[in-house]
Amino acid sequence: MPEIYAQTERLVWRAATLADFDALHAIASEFEVVRQTSTWPWPADRDFTASRCQPMPKDEGLGGVVTSQGEVIGMMGLDHGKMGYMFAPTHWGKGYATELGHAAIDVIFARYDWPRIEACVFDDNPASGRVLEKLGFARVGPCEGPSAARGGVFPIINYALPRPQA
Repeated sequence: MPEIYAQTERLVWRAATLADFDALHAIASEFEVVRQTSTWPWPADRDFTASRCQPMPKDEGLGGVVTSQGEVIGMMGLDHGKMGYMFAPTHWGKGYATELGHAAIDVIFARYDWPRIEACVFDDNPASGRVLEKLGFARVGPCEGPSAARGGVFPIINYALPRPQA
């Protein structure tokens, strides 16, 4: 059984396995999804998807699939203090990123001594910015970042969430 990182009423965030490949590759085959990520290529690349079906080394962070009622509906990762997520379009607007984001943040701050969690969103993705703000992130400034799917560098907004004070 893959390790479960966090669970909410509706969602499970767990380590990805090769058994998740087909569902994950279907999500990665949606341009509207991968265009909002920095590393996922377009068109979808089977080798890249397979690389994301492997557990992340524990010293780097936690990353894996998000499931609802056993169905893979997305991915979430926190890698060296940087948060990223993607969900299948049929699951947008249901509050999943916010719901799981709260649980993931709690797990990450409990497991790692990172002083803060950072996240970046492309400036043409205001919905993701609203998710981060609901999670308590604050804007720390604009800059530019890569999108493999779009094939270039584009304006992004950086967000940060400091570790809660004990």
